[in-house]
Amino acid sequence: MIEPPKRAVTRFLIPFIDVLILLFCIFLLMPFVSRPEGSAPDPDADPTAVAGKSPDDLRQQLVELQLKLEQARQEADKLRKEQANPANRLSVRVLEIDAGTGKLYYFDPDSPEPRQEVRDQADAQRLIDQQKRTARGKDVFFLILYPRKLTGYPLQQQLDTYRRWFRDVPHGFDNPWEPTNIR
Repeated sequence: MIEPPKRAVTRFLIPFIDVLILLFCIFLLMPFVSRPEGSAPDPDADPTAVAGKSPDDLRQQLVELQLKLEQARQEADKLRKEQANPANRLSVRVLEIDAGTGKLYYFDPDSPEPRQEVRDQADAQRLIDQQKRTARGKDVFFLILYPRKLTGYPLQQQLDTYRRWFRDVPHGFDNPWEPTNIR
């Protein structure tokens, strides 16, 4: 006569199914972990694979890597120095708006008349080019000062003209009569 089992079959099947799921997951992950059979290791992909290289090749590779490391260190030091002090990479040029007429002036100590007027777009472009040359690789920022006394100048039309002249270079206006000084 057949007797029913003393233990439930599920007590055996549930752990067995867990093990089968685990083995199936490992089977799915195998292509990512192992290399296909018959393929040689790629020396460029695996830096620890040095089999088949002569000592001279290894020395040459070591020297090249040391040179690259030294260049990277020098570049990192250069970037640290540049970012440490913004004044090292920025050159501010000050222009002034005349209180009586609203005309734009800059000061050139090398010319016979130190106060030079910027009359039109061509003068502004000459000034921009000249200042970029004298800045020696630094970024040039043009700061345009409003008159320090209220006279009604500069007119809005003059301000729009000045903005148009300097639209391609970093510039700002210092207006002491406005809550936000530089915009």
